[in-house]
Amino acid sequence: MPIRPENRARYPKDWKAISLRIRSDRAGWKCEGSPMFPECRAAQGEPHPVTGGKVVLTVGHLDHIPENCGDENL
Repeated sequence: MPIRPENRARYPKDWKAISLRIRSDRAGWKCEGSPMFPECRAAQGEPHPVTGGKVVLTVGHLDHIPENCGDENL
């Protein structure tokens, strides 16, 4: 998801590195699921198993607070 311009200052300066570490090291370039879709394991760049659309992984904050970048919240 793109960061809204009005929220950009709320993200840490190293957000790109944090996001990359979560997607690559922790998730292995596969979806870790979400509260709505906990079993999702769609792979980056591959067709989504349900929709067929190309998967583009992003990192989100479970509590929707950009300043809270602890691993347990991402």
